Amino acid sequence: MLAVVITGGSYVATPANSSVQSNAHRALAAGGAVTKGFYLDIGASASLGIQPNGIPAHNAHRTKTGYANDIVTLENAKGVELELQQVGCAGETAQSMLGKAHHCYKKPNRQLVIATQYLVAHQGQVGLVTIDLGFNNVRTCLWPTVSESCVAQGLAYVSRDLPRVLTALRKVAGSRVHFVGIEYADPFLANYLKGPEGVVEANLSLTAMNQLNRVLQSVYVAAHFSVANVAGAFKSASTSPTTTANVGTVPTNVAVVCAKTWMCQSPPWGPDDHPNNAGYLLIATAVVAAGPKVW
Repeated sequence: MLAVVITGGSYVATPANSSVQSNAHRALAAGGAVTKGFYLDIGASASLGIQPNGIPAHNAHRTKTGYANDIVTLENAKGVELELQQVGCAGETAQSMLGKAHHCYKKPNRQLVIATQYLVAHQGQVGLVTIDLGFNNVRTCLWPTVSESCVAQGLAYVSRDLPRVLTALRKVAGSRVHFVGIEYADPFLANYLKGPEGVVEANLSLTAMNQLNRVLQSVYVAAHFSVANVAGAFKSASTSPTTTANVGTVPTNVAVVCAKTWMCQSPPWGPDDHPNNAGYLLIATAVVAAGPKVW
């Protein structure tokens, strides 16, 4: 990662890119939706559009401006009307999908059970399914410092358990269902702003997230799922210097994390690894790019 001097203080995240969403709504109004189907959104907190609310004791709330909502809007602009079904659960991991009921559901239900039941009920219909799993398997390994042994264990769980989740979903899905697996950007690049030790931690977290994305890529490709290149959308590999207001000159990947997530915000809004509205829109564009060109 490029070594540069930080000259600014806390970063103020940019607001949602409402112009893109407005353009999509105008396109829908002009052309109308011609294809109808469902969108099953599977995953953890980001799948629910969760963002901080500034309340320290309960600093998270579900929003209607997450990537799933943006995907519906973007597909509408292309003439595809999707009914959104979100079954995600904050904190979900690849192995918790297969284990006992998570805190969002009462036994014997869990997210995978609800998702497979939904797919069975919608066989024969056109559909999109996104899978947003794996990040929570390594998240606690990366903040506030990186534990490489913890990361290795988390990656092993993803390699072992995520294929079983995908197999269960594919088994009950109809032939007209499109699957997209979601990779990840590295919100912990924000550590770069903490000085020399933070730069080391940022490098380590980026290495770990690259490892996670390689595992996810392998698992999704083996299951014949499309893959959303979210790291590419966030320019995670770009270390060219850029100057940003309130931060100074930093690598581009750090600047994007500060602009598209809550990680560079001061308390009580941050640091928080969830995307902001603009970040969720970036994820949505990556998913749509990986999704079906023809429904």
